[in-house]
Amino acid sequence: MAESAASETSLDFKDPAKRTNLTFAVVPVGSLEVISHQRKPSDTHVKRVIESVKRIGFVTPLVVVEREDAKGYFVIDGQHRLLVARELGLRRVPVVIAPRRAARRMLTLNVEKEPNIRERAAVALSIYRELVDTSPTLAEDDPEVTDATQHAHYVTLGLAYAQFGRLAGSAYEPILRRCDGYLDGPLAECLPVREDRAGKVVEAHRLVRAITDQLKELGAWHEFVGAQIIAYANPLRRARKQHSFDDVFDKMIAKLREAEQDPKKVLRTSA
Repeated sequence: MAESAASETSLDFKDPAKRTNLTFAVVPVGSLEVISHQRKPSDTHVKRVIESVKRIGFVTPLVVVEREDAKGYFVIDGQHRLLVARELGLRRVPVVIAPRRAARRMLTLNVEKEPNIRERAAVALSIYRELVDTSPTLAEDDPEVTDATQHAHYVTLGLAYAQFGRLAGSAYEPILRRCDGYLDGPLAECLPVREDRAGKVVEAHRLVRAITDQLKELGAWHEFVGAQIIAYANPLRRARKQHSFDDVFDKMIAKLREAEQDPKKVLRTSA
């Protein structure tokens, strides 16, 4: 690093809950970079934090991990505070340096605001892809993967969003929870399976959109018609056990294709 954190206040300590080794330090703003998994910052929140800092000072440390090249730090909690520090022209800021192994798990629990399904999926996919690159032989159901991504279907949805853009992820999540678990195999082999699963989610969504458009033309559209179509095609209904992803989505897509030929079927069937 251009300036060493050791040149200012530095204190090693253990967190009181998990006894994790941490370090408090004051480091140059130029040594900090937001980790790629972070969600898009809020301009409104930045403005609020600026006003807070002007009134009471910069009293809340950022949480960071040291870069692997030891040339700085990645911010895993505090990207808004970093933006504020840059906006106000601060040269140094207080940080808590956490071990790198804790970074991925901390990102999934960083809830300045409750993330929506798309944001959770984007973070999970970013972490998953990093793990595929760095640890391709690691099993997908290894705790390092499951702890960092939280749910397997977040990765599938992340890939589906990447393929399609706009997607009603929350409408498919209840179905995915019951058929899209972690796989027993190395990440490098599981990624293509996830991509195939994402493709089936996207195909289902394309069909839902097509049926929705037809119902609009028939004057039968309403605010919840998309959810009604998905409920109509959902093969699980009240079943509670875990199901095969391919079996569920193959049946769902087949039923949606039938409905595409006769969209009034959706209206005649109770969700």
